[in-house]
Amino acid sequence: MTARQDVRVLSVIGNLMVGGTESYVARMAREIRKHGVDMEICALELEGPLLKSLEDGGVRVHGTPYASRMQQSNTLTLIRTVSAIRRIVAEGRFDIVHTYLFWSDVLGVSGARLAGCRRVIESRRSLHGWTHTPSAFFHGLEQVTNLFAHEVIANSKVALLDAEVHEPWLPRNRTVLYNGVDVDDYRPAQTRLDGPLRIVTVGVLAPRKGQEFAIEALAILIRSGVDAILDLVGSGPDETMLRRKASEAGVEDRVNFAGEQLDPRPYLAGADLFLLPSRQEGFSNALLEAMATALPIVATDVGGNAEAFIDGEGGRLVPPQQPAAMAAAIAELAKDRLKLSAMGRSNHRRVAERFSLEASARNLANWYLRRGTAAKS
Repeated sequence: MTARQDVRVLSVIGNLMVGGTESYVARMAREIRKHGVDMEICALELEGPLLKSLEDGGVRVHGTPYASRMQQSNTLTLIRTVSAIRRIVAEGRFDIVHTYLFWSDVLGVSGARLAGCRRVIESRRSLHGWTHTPSAFFHGLEQVTNLFAHEVIANSKVALLDAEVHEPWLPRNRTVLYNGVDVDDYRPAQTRLDGPLRIVTVGVLAPRKGQEFAIEALAILIRSGVDAILDLVGSGPDETMLRRKASEAGVEDRVNFAGEQLDPRPYLAGADLFLLPSRQEGFSNALLEAMATALPIVATDVGGNAEAFIDGEGGRLVPPQQPAAMAAAIAELAKDRLKLSAMGRSNHRRVAERFSLEASARNLANWYLRRGTAAKS
């Protein structure tokens, strides 16, 4: 009997900053080994706090010249980046190249095909309107890239359907594989029966995450007599605007800007309720982490949020960009804090049963292995 030969996969991503997709890839690179997949990572920009943990965990990480685009010709830098990826794929003899997010798709697919890789997989992890600059040029570049990929993996049913609607040249081989978290790594939160309601949200401070609606909802809650505080965990370009909005709404003393946290678990464990005010999502890692922490949830009904937790059982889904609806849902849940605990326990059971990191890695490995001879160039 011959020894099992691992499938070699190169995951191409923009950088290794703290973000949902980046954290997913970093976790997967370590977890998927036990399922017969040898994964390495190519970061277009070799930077970010996740880099050290990957290298310490024995995951090889490659870089490219992409970061130099600000110092020299963009066109020349993109050509050099494609050439670097082609070399990495050829020298590493990777069976599969799997790309994540727009520029990684464009450059990674090009480099992989030039290297003769027989399986090139793109990911769809957000709704189409947020994947790239909204212009005909970028949309066209995306569609041309799709012609040279073999497969697509989306992280929610909604994300895949959205791609199918907007991308006519999407590869025919498609599937949905959910993100996962290691539930045992999260300490269940203990809902307090008195004191201010502790609300937390985790995510980059950027337009797509909609934290301004969380601040507006908090102001509505305070005016209606609900004692509440809000932790904003994350950093990003919207921070100045959000601080100004908190001041203008008179809740600056109720909003804690916690900054970027490589490990948000202490903030989750110290909360009573998780709020996800996003304008868009694919399938939120932060939402899964909150569920693993046994927190009840109020989230906007965008992307795969409705696929993650059950409305009415684990919390409430509300329309996006409607802080009044958000505040009303929080106020309703806050009336019975024992019920908050029950909702949190329901979320914890659901994430353990359906969205564990082990299950996510196993499902991705099965896709890689099961289709190992099916794709054709």
